[in-house]
Amino acid sequence: MGNEGGAGIAVDEKSLAVRVGGRLRGLRQDRGLTLAALSRECGVSVSYLSAVEKGVNHPSLHTLAAITEALGVSIRDVVAEEGQETIRLSAIPRQPSEAAEVSHPLLTLRAFVVTAATGDEGACPVELADRSLFLYVVSGAVTVRIDDTDYTLDTGDALDVTELREASWRSPAASTVMWVSIPRRRN
Repeated sequence: MGNEGGAGIAVDEKSLAVRVGGRLRGLRQDRGLTLAALSRECGVSVSYLSAVEKGVNHPSLHTLAAITEALGVSIRDVVAEEGQETIRLSAIPRQPSEAAEVSHPLLTLRAFVVTAATGDEGACPVELADRSLFLYVVSGAVTVRIDDTDYTLDTGDALDVTELREASWRSPAASTVMWVSIPRRRN
């Protein structure tokens, strides 16, 4: 146990290193990066990165900054929930023409629920740049335009698109649709 700089606060450094390392590994994997690819991006050896992800090594602030910058997040994003509860409640929109984000802001997965009235239309509510798209029709019907092709989906239908440029939707009937995007896997 470490006890530095706190007024009697004990910090289990091993446990902290494991949690932070696990978050870094999850971020790397979410982005489809190998240890070797991240190593090239941040200038840290593959073996050291592996040890950091396992919680064996404690990176310096400078090294942690290099890793998080290469992952496109801040140090704060990696340690923001340290010591806090990890439960977040969200609600599906109840009014027509509403969209609500239901994913946690620190996840790379982005999820929105859109509630629409008959005749409503709009742009895709989730980010699409270098991402894959999944949507599920909770209720009603929706017509989704992916690039230049229309797909009409009814309650219980799902659509999964790995590469796309643009997406929009219109609702031929009142609907509730879950939209999810994740970083596109790199080979």
